[in-house]
Amino acid sequence: MAMTQRARVLWVIVLVIAPLVVLTGVLLWQQLRDDEQRIAEDRLQLARTAAFATEAFLDGHIVAARAIATGGALAAGVPGRALDAALRTFAAAQPDWEGLGLIGSDGMTIGSSQGVTGVYLGDRAYFRAVMRERRPVVSAALIGRVSGKTTVIVAMPVAFTGGGTGVLVLPLPTDRFAAKLREKLAEASVRLTVVDVEGQAFIRPDPSEITTLERLRGPDIDAVLGGKAGVRIGEQALVAWAPVESYAWGVLLFEPAESAFAAVRRDALERAAVVAVILGVVFALGWILAGRVAVYAERAESLSQDLRRALETRDEFLAAAAHDLRNPLSTIQAAGEVIERAAERPGSVAGEQLARCSEHILAAARRMARLLNAFLDVAHLQVGRPLELDIGPADLAALVRQVVLEWQHTTGRHRIVVESPEELPVEADGARLQRAVENILGNAIKYSPDGGEVRVRLEARGGEVLLSVSDAGIGIPREDLERVFVRFERGGNVAGRFSGTGIGLAAARQIVEQHGGTITVESELGKGSTFTLHFPRLRRIGEGPGST
Repeated sequence: MAMTQRARVLWVIVLVIAPLVVLTGVLLWQQLRDDEQRIAEDRLQLARTAAFATEAFLDGHIVAARAIATGGALAAGVPGRALDAALRTFAAAQPDWEGLGLIGSDGMTIGSSQGVTGVYLGDRAYFRAVMRERRPVVSAALIGRVSGKTTVIVAMPVAFTGGGTGVLVLPLPTDRFAAKLREKLAEASVRLTVVDVEGQAFIRPDPSEITTLERLRGPDIDAVLGGKAGVRIGEQALVAWAPVESYAWGVLLFEPAESAFAAVRRDALERAAVVAVILGVVFALGWILAGRVAVYAERAESLSQDLRRALETRDEFLAAAAHDLRNPLSTIQAAGEVIERAAERPGSVAGEQLARCSEHILAAARRMARLLNAFLDVAHLQVGRPLELDIGPADLAALVRQVVLEWQHTTGRHRIVVESPEELPVEADGARLQRAVENILGNAIKYSPDGGEVRVRLEARGGEVLLSVSDAGIGIPREDLERVFVRFERGGNVAGRFSGTGIGLAAARQIVEQHGGTITVESELGKGSTFTLHFPRLRRIGEGPGST
């Protein structure tokens, strides 16, 4: 009779625990998928960084070639020792180049750093493109006849003083740059391939494999040559690609799935083992403790749900924080590499480009500072504490334009239209109002995946200040219009499609309400949303103490 009772208790335990076992297995599987997707996103960012470095590499050599072509030393276009000597001098200053040559308008070489003239190159595609378009051209890759290395030709138009146009030809072997690019990947298992405009793989994982230029085929190649970035998780490999947009090249990263996901799969097995051990303990206790097992199981289930919710909230927040911080860090890293190259080879990077790099670094640093302040505010939100506002003079119109400018730099698929007065000085916490606008405008861009127009309108109407942000995105279900302002809640139509924590709109609402305002939303599924910030009591500077 005692054994039958124990058996009954064990069956009750099985019925109670079985759903939890299934749920835990599903959660473990989903966690594994999320971890694999995170790694895939990291590899995509790595491919974008490599594409940026490739574009900067080519830009630097084009700048150097332009300086030679416009410097006057070649303008006479007269063959002879003086021209060859000038070309040798220029070539000696650039260790990456494999000599220099000057082609006349008739396609015949009239000067060379190697002393070779009288060769007809008028049938070369790069020569015809320069003569036709009068702009610098980077050729498709080829195997150098002398060096045997993969090489691209940088061709630059030269205006002769006697009339006509020549072409300065700069053979550029890619082996040294390829070696540096592989070093910067810092992932031993990642295999790098760079293809030119014709799909030729001229930088490959093993340089010794390149004896002929192979044209690659496939959807990944078509996508990257079409100017698209992406990532694909296959059974055998993880593939990420990013275009070198200015030159219609592409960068592809290949990594065996086994090595790419080894760590997260090991963690998943460890978590599964922990769950198995816990289940074994539960059944052992059930056998020993009999009737008390049901109580313990119920308590364990409740604690498991609370813990799971806490872990999910933490992981989602940390993932979003890491993603938001990674973008400005990538900007700083890429700009730093350009400055580093300029320091190593003075004159190889234009001053204008260096100034842009400095601006990018400063802008990224300011964005990181704002993100960190936003994370501190989230901590206040989580414990239910109000924000300590720093009220002072702020130009709301300038603040809105700055947010629009920064977000416009992050997207090429959206056009942000601003309607605003020249200035709108108010007494407010400018930094936090800026953060609220950033959250709302960022959502408008994020949830408009097909691009299009985003309209931002700021106006002072009577005693009220109104700020509205409208998009033509996916919209919000009617039943979720209020729920999207609740911490950790999101619209039902974004789950599994867009990453997020459900914190941004809750933070924006608290900032607006602490300024005496309200925030409302109107939306229609598939047609877009309009968020409106109402500030009936926001004091505008210059209107007197009785103004509202």
